[in-house]
Amino acid sequence: MESSLFDLLYLFGAAFGVCLVLTPFVRGLARRWGLVDQPDGRRKIHKTAIPVCGGVAVYLAACATILGAMWLVPSFRKGLGDNWTTFLSVFLAATVIAVVGLIDDFRGMRGRYKLAGQILAAAIAVTGGILVRSVTILEVPIDLGVLAVPFTMFWLLGAINSLNLIDGMDGLLGSIGLILCLTIGGMAFLNGNFAAACIAMTLAGSLFAFLWFNFPPASIFLGDAGSMLIGLVIGTLAIQASLKGAATVALAAPLALMIIPIFDTSAAIVRRGLTGRSIFTTDRGHLHHVLMNGGLSNRKVLLLVALLCCLAGSGALFGIYLKSEYIAFGSAVAVVAILMTAKLFGRAEFLLIKEGVSSLVDRMRYGHEHGRVHQINVHLQGSGNWNELWRALTVSAQELGLKTMTLDVNAPAMHEGYHARWDRTNTDQSEVSGYWRVEIPLTVSCQVVGRFNVVGLRDEESAWQKLAALAKIVEDIELTIAAMAESKKPEEFATPAPSLLPGQRHELDRHLDPKE
Repeated sequence: MESSLFDLLYLFGAAFGVCLVLTPFVRGLARRWGLVDQPDGRRKIHKTAIPVCGGVAVYLAACATILGAMWLVPSFRKGLGDNWTTFLSVFLAATVIAVVGLIDDFRGMRGRYKLAGQILAAAIAVTGGILVRSVTILEVPIDLGVLAVPFTMFWLLGAINSLNLIDGMDGLLGSIGLILCLTIGGMAFLNGNFAAACIAMTLAGSLFAFLWFNFPPASIFLGDAGSMLIGLVIGTLAIQASLKGAATVALAAPLALMIIPIFDTSAAIVRRGLTGRSIFTTDRGHLHHVLMNGGLSNRKVLLLVALLCCLAGSGALFGIYLKSEYIAFGSAVAVVAILMTAKLFGRAEFLLIKEGVSSLVDRMRYGHEHGRVHQINVHLQGSGNWNELWRALTVSAQELGLKTMTLDVNAPAMHEGYHARWDRTNTDQSEVSGYWRVEIPLTVSCQVVGRFNVVGLRDEESAWQKLAALAKIVEDIELTIAAMAESKKPEEFATPAPSLLPGQRHELDRHLDPKE
């Protein structure tokens, strides 16, 4: 037992030393070859170009340490036993995902090609033996049968992309990855899977060294090569560390481990799906963005997220040690409850769901009542005063006889996000063919910051007259967003009402005057 623990510490220290030496070398090569992340003033708000190949250093350090362990650590060879094919498949899958990520970092890669590379890497791991044939959920066994391969692929792809999505702040993914790897190492050791424990501790050592250069302010980023690599390896190791028997996984432990990235990714899917945005749309609504917008510094965000990861990891470890999935499940619920009840994260997504359900119930109760209005109005991020603007828009919508109106603002550079929808019931189905529709992009400084969608009914007034009035609405919305963008303190500017109708123009001038 003591010698095994010493071997794990030895691998951690060896990987730490190798990565500590490799990272500056790789950073210099990245600068020379132009493999850097340029600031864009929208999402990438760092001051200067930063090398983006930290994942290469982590990968090389981990591989070098593992290869050395095969000759120098007999307990590692013994732990592998007859599982050489599984080990080689994970190594090959990690190599594939690192190469895909490096290509994306260097030249950029279209989403479908990137996904194809992820699927290939996951398929290699599954083919080599990383396969969940059955799971237990709170002690209830479930045989997956023909769903074993789809379930495992879904888990691995989810791990890859959830950790990739959360990599948006100096030191964040490195810290999360370090805690997860240390926890997985402990879980695997308790479950008797020494080989998985060795790999987890090796990756943990590499990440610990990398954090020396990635801690804010970072001098090198992990890049997609690093974030997707960490996601794949943690996804596979979480399965191996949670095995209760042959290919049977106690699902509560890996879910508890991954609760932070899972919650963050789920919130992004809800946020983008319920606002009609593409799932691939970028925004500043992730966990670290919201915490920083709430006034926390980079380091305080890292500390808070690390503490929450430790809470979830401790639950997973104690759950394995005490053979109780309820402990692991409870720790995951506790993390989500802390974030939600303290209003630290998830509030906007909760309001979107609440407003959507409320609107659905309203439609079911009064859906056939002609002229009834249904609304959704959620401030996703930022401190801008959008409610006054939206009230004025709804008044204009009534007077113009509109059927539907949607305002969706996604301005990451100014940390603003807003979504509102207004819909009026029309039971006269003969008028359906008389609808006219228009979608207008909202632009500020040549950047698209949102969209304004309108559906109207044909009546005595010409649609072109209404479109001219809508053009004035769009002008005022863009002026509103521009005023926020130009102000160092957006909250000091009230939002102007749109000047669609006669007599409203003076409202715009009054609200745009900072003295007001």
